[in-house]
Amino acid sequence: MLRFFLPLFTFALCAIPLQAQKTVSRKLVSHLTESVENSEVFQKGFTGFALFDPEERQLLYQYQADKYFTPASNTKILTFYAAQTLLRGEWPVIHYQEQGDTLRIWGTGYPLLLHPDFIGYDTLSQWLQQREEKTWIISNGHFYDKRYGEGWSWDDYPYGYQMEKAALPIYGNAAHFSKTGHLAPIKVMPEHFQDNLVYENPNTLSRYEDRNIFTFSDRALRVEKLDRSIGFHYDLPLVAKLLQDTFKRTVLYNQDTLPRAFRRKTLTAPIPDTVFQQFLQDSDNFLAEQFLQVTSAQRYGYINSPRILAYVRDTLLAKAPQPFDWVDGSGLSRYNQFTPFSIISVLDQLKTQMNQGQLFRFFPAGGVSGTIEGWYEGPNNQPFIYAKTGTLRHVHCLSGYLVSDSGKTYIFSFMHNNYPDKTRTLKREMEKILLWLRTNLE
Repeated sequence: MLRFFLPLFTFALCAIPLQAQKTVSRKLVSHLTESVENSEVFQKGFTGFALFDPEERQLLYQYQADKYFTPASNTKILTFYAAQTLLRGEWPVIHYQEQGDTLRIWGTGYPLLLHPDFIGYDTLSQWLQQREEKTWIISNGHFYDKRYGEGWSWDDYPYGYQMEKAALPIYGNAAHFSKTGHLAPIKVMPEHFQDNLVYENPNTLSRYEDRNIFTFSDRALRVEKLDRSIGFHYDLPLVAKLLQDTFKRTVLYNQDTLPRAFRRKTLTAPIPDTVFQQFLQDSDNFLAEQFLQVTSAQRYGYINSPRILAYVRDTLLAKAPQPFDWVDGSGLSRYNQFTPFSIISVLDQLKTQMNQGQLFRFFPAGGVSGTIEGWYEGPNNQPFIYAKTGTLRHVHCLSGYLVSDSGKTYIFSFMHNNYPDKTRTLKREMEKILLWLRTNLE
């Protein structure tokens, strides 16, 4: 058996031809060659695939796995790795100074402040409620970042998947619209935006690009139920007003830089598992970007996404089979370019440094949870696929872990780019292959 005995941070995969692996089952190679390389569905676009046995340190099969693909939300696997490695289960919630009756605040990127999905988990809101200072000053002079990531689509601002990045996000940096009956009014949270909602056809719900004026149409009035979020345009005056409305303090703002470590305090808290679950299972772009902000704040104090990306890429992941071209935390950018081999190397490290049960609780589970709830169902409602999807127009990827009927865990990465068919067609083809692997792998 030709094995790949690899240190934790390296793979030596692509230099060894598949034919040299004499003990790999001919049945396995023959079936995957036919179902992957000769698939009529996959041949319409570009496909890369790799299957790795982490216990034996053996590459079982690869097809174009050293080629670069747009990963879409498979990028979140790297962001998750960065958060797990650098934060170690605890994040900085806020930097602050106490000056008599004044509280000075510098955000860390902590994403849960007044977030409607995390009521009860919001450490910062609970802490602020207990503060006795009558005046708060929020500062942004330590935020060396941009509101959008490199390569993001400029016209996606009114959609619920592209929120602005921030040092002190609030309400998930989004306005949340709801309606519970045909004749019921449209309600907006936070209420600050209620008077900013105006009638304007033809959009159901939208926002002016340069300001927080939200629009609705006849269609929004006619629907029975409405539940949608739209990112708001972030600035410090808005945040100060929202904090003032909620906590009944005088809130001011400036661009003061972050004091040196010995002149400031930092509030920390454990990261709730539910945050990681929503991040990975629901593929939450806002949480992904804010995790990068928080890891930057943890390592440097200030916030600089490009710097923390460079550190993780060039130091922690320096021995990946092919270098990562990595520009954001969420995968919204088409500038990201990864190979299946390199994604497998990160998944392998995660499996090594984390308890497998916990790791599987975070990832989407086939037939059970997250973005693959309706796919890759195992027998007796027991998942056998725990994997992250990644989807953009003409891009679909699936990378993660496969548990065979024998109970053994394998790592795989499927990457598809430039395909003309609907995503459902690709999923059906992948599902056939993964089901076969479940029953035919040892």
